[in-house]
Amino acid sequence: MKYSKDALLYITSSCFERASFYGVRAILVLFMVGETMKMTTEEALAVYGIFITSLYGSKIIGALFGDLLFGNKRALLVGGLLQTIACFMLCFSSLTLFYIGIGLFVLGNGFFTSNIVAQFGKQFTYKPKLIDSAFTAFFLFVNVGAFLGITFLGSIAEINFKYGFALGGIITLIATIIAYFPKELEYEANKVEFKTHIGLRALFIFIAIILSGIFWMVYELSFFGVYEIQESIIEKSYLTNYRELIMNMLNSYFGIAIAIILTVIWMFIYTNQFFKFFMGLIISAIAFMLLLIMPENNLPILLIFMFLLALGEMFVSPMLYAITTRYSNAKYLAIVLSVVSIPLMLFNKVSGKISEYLTDLGSERILIGSTIVLFFFSLIALTFWLIQKHSQKVQ
Repeated sequence: MKYSKDALLYITSSCFERASFYGVRAILVLFMVGETMKMTTEEALAVYGIFITSLYGSKIIGALFGDLLFGNKRALLVGGLLQTIACFMLCFSSLTLFYIGIGLFVLGNGFFTSNIVAQFGKQFTYKPKLIDSAFTAFFLFVNVGAFLGITFLGSIAEINFKYGFALGGIITLIATIIAYFPKELEYEANKVEFKTHIGLRALFIFIAIILSGIFWMVYELSFFGVYEIQESIIEKSYLTNYRELIMNMLNSYFGIAIAIILTVIWMFIYTNQFFKFFMGLIISAIAFMLLLIMPENNLPILLIFMFLLALGEMFVSPMLYAITTRYSNAKYLAIVLSVVSIPLMLFNKVSGKISEYLTDLGSERILIGSTIVLFFFSLIALTFWLIQKHSQKVQ
């Protein structure tokens, strides 16, 4: 095993915390419009929107405390405890406690997530060829945690929301206890990577942000075209009653299986990070092309499309954190990692605005546009693959 014990503990802790986070998030709106809070749908969605947006700010606050004041480990432990308390506060039938609980949840989550990712990344400061594998494993466990959290907390909340929130608190407490055992890692600069000029390092991180943002923007915008095709195929295949089950399970299973395979491959075979971006964007573009040329209502090709898109996602998603960790000053890693998530939020907001004008275009035009954009940015990834490769030879 090439990962340290501490790295494995951080991965496991993140898996538990993500199970709590996504589980609580999944039942939050339903709880607000239910018999306890009795909010209107509009009120509940407004609160939920503030909740999601506030998470980005809380990550920066948590990162500042972790990098500059408390140390990353103390900050994440404080965050875990705050999030645990918040979950239990949500169990009470009080609007005041509900809002306090939501606030503590947001603050605790920001402290926990920004600092645990930084502590995990620092495990690989002197192992740059393992960073890609490490963050692929990290995303694997995040996806597993999210899948389990949504499944189990959602099922328990159907019995009673209080039980769902209480389980979220217990799971977060377990995550916090696990995170207590690894050692605090102090500032360790990667001397090899710091030979790369600071401007070039900043450029690598900036381009990684752009490529990740574009991928997720296309992913979100193409939803309308893909959804239309999925609905048509499922209805013609007499699987209408199992629509949500099929789509959710296949997306989860494909992503988890691919992440396991890539984690092992990257552990033993190193390839340039921008080459992985290039492959992810190309594979995703091919996936959209496949939908364009497939015969009408072809379920097997739809499944191949979903597999290819999951494969493209697993090539792309871990690389932003991997590149940021590799080329950042480790002393301020939590801050940098939390800041790079903000442009992704902005890309998401832009995609939301653009999507308002896509409903009349039809699935074919949306898929053609998605394919062209992905191909274009794959060429940019290819260019920076060559630049990064050259910079490593110079070192």
